[in-house]
Amino acid sequence: MKKTVWMLISILVLMALLVSACAPAKPEAPAKPSLPPGPAFDSGCQMDDEGTVMPVDKKSDKPIKIAVLGLENNPFWIPVKAGTLKAGEILKPYNVTVDWIVPGDDHTAKVFGAAIESAITQGYDAIATIAGDAGMAPYIDKAVDAGIPVATFDSETATVNKRLFFMGGDEYTLGYTAGEAMAKALNYKGKVAIITGFLSVEAHELRRKGFEDYMKEKAPGIEIVGVVENQDKADVAFTQAKDFMTAYPDLNGIYVTAGGPFGAAKAVEDSGKSGKVWVVSFDMVDETMEFVKSGTIYATIALDPFNVGRDPAIRLYNYLVGGEVPKCGKLFSKANVVTKENMDQYYTPSK
Repeated sequence: MKKTVWMLISILVLMALLVSACAPAKPEAPAKPSLPPGPAFDSGCQMDDEGTVMPVDKKSDKPIKIAVLGLENNPFWIPVKAGTLKAGEILKPYNVTVDWIVPGDDHTAKVFGAAIESAITQGYDAIATIAGDAGMAPYIDKAVDAGIPVATFDSETATVNKRLFFMGGDEYTLGYTAGEAMAKALNYKGKVAIITGFLSVEAHELRRKGFEDYMKEKAPGIEIVGVVENQDKADVAFTQAKDFMTAYPDLNGIYVTAGGPFGAAKAVEDSGKSGKVWVVSFDMVDETMEFVKSGTIYATIALDPFNVGRDPAIRLYNYLVGGEVPKCGKLFSKANVVTKENMDQYYTPSK
């Protein structure tokens, strides 16, 4: 009896193997096209077609989705978002969808790394993202290893990773330039407080370091009395500026590395110290430019945030479809020192 049972089991196993062998094989997922290697990570240059780059004259055979991961925690991001939406309009006839995605309120890898993983899961073909700290590197590499090219913009980590390119400011140089502007405002002597956005964001730290290095090298008569972070919030900068002016009645300047400088400028005006305490800042949001016009903000160092939002998605498309590789790993956006005297040359109110 046992022998008969074992014979039946053997026959059933053999039949199952035969059926499995005859079953049609599952089709393999089509391999992603091989893409050319990107430029050297640390190579840097300015692109002549900043703000004017257009899609290659080739429409994608399949729909392409590009995720742009940004912020909306202060007015700077309004024109960045507008630039991204404009890129979406430009790319729409090429079978491309560009999605502006806001993962959270700060630049950390905890927030933006999770957003990259979500974009991978959702099948995006390319990703543009902020890279505020070194923790972003493994998330970027994970996407690239999955065949999804990644560009960074606005904030860049110095930790080497597989991103295709970065677009934004040469942050150390911008900070050094801000130092020069402050030194001129103070006639190379006095006391200055620093309000930075996030101490954990490498771009903000480079702006601080460049500023401090200028003072050490070119303006040793200027003393930096303290550094605080305002998390890009104008109301926090307002309170911090008030506190600095109370603690240091002889304060001469306030340097704001990132968001919310108009909060610090309002504190200066409310304290009746315009022309006695000078503010140096970044960007040309309307709220900031009101204080440039009044003279409280001595100078603001301005990139074109619209281009920073517009160009990455288009360059990613050109890489995906046309195999176009940017000249450099770091595409530095043009910057201008904007003052009351020259603001009409650079600034157009958005309101």
